[in-house]
Amino acid sequence: MPAQNLACPECGAPMILRQGPHSMFYGCSRFPQCRAAHGAHQDGTPLGIPATEETKRYRMAAHKVFDALWRQGPLSRNQAYTWMAQVMGMTPEEAHIGRFTKEQCVVLIRAAHQHGMEIGLR
Repeated sequence: MPAQNLACPECGAPMILRQGPHSMFYGCSRFPQCRAAHGAHQDGTPLGIPATEETKRYRMAAHKVFDALWRQGPLSRNQAYTWMAQVMGMTPEEAHIGRFTKEQCVVLIRAAHQHGMEIGLR
């Protein structure tokens, strides 16, 4: 698949598909002035939606608490994603943290903490 036309979430400049040491990624065309980057599959498909550094931090926090539900809890990975889609009011196709806004991450973090307490996780 060819590279996607992505705008940098930090400055709005085009992002360029590049090969990193371990995987493909999109980097801002204004590098090094703008250091924004976004992961990509090996075929050039973006991993979710590019986000600002702040939103990336929220996505990482959301993944941390969400992943604990299926890695440490009684839910399977598929059950956890089904739960997330229901909690977020999304279809399974939409319910991917790599597509979430900061605000959606906050909702998921709160729900995952609550669900974790209900099923006995810390």
